[in-house]
This record gives sequence, C-alpha cells and structure tokens, in this order.
Amino acid sequence: MKEKTLTETQRKEELSLKQQVGDVQKDLATTLHKFENTTEPDLLDYYTYAYKANQIKHSYLLNRLKQLYYS
Repeated sequence: MKEKTLTETQRKEELSLKQQVGDVQKDLATTLHKFENTTEPDLLDYYTYAYKANQIKHSYLLNRLKQLYYS
C-alpha cells in the first residue's frame, strides 16, 4: 500500500488531533474513576452524561484523523 504524504498544515492538524485524542482518553479515565467512587445520585447522572459526551468526542476526533489519512 502506498503511504500518503501529508502537507505541513495536515501534519499540524494531525498532531493537534492526536493531542486532543489523548486528552479525551484521560478525561474518559478520570470520569469513569469518579463515577465508580461516588454515591450521590446527581453526581452519578453528571458522570454518566460526561462520559457519554467524551465518548462521542473521542469518536469524532478519530473519524477526523481517518479522514485526514485516507482523503
């Protein structure tokens, strides 16, 4: 398979996306840890929604990376 070369702008976007993916993965881990260690019903709801939002963001960022590589 032929490897695609990226322009300078695309490389910067790639690095930014990779950083954001790493940050979201850390947020997912933190949110899950907090969810597991709370008993307050309101906080459980909050962490549930926060975790789902981070999952969606993670999926979006990965799709952007795929587009960058395969477009």
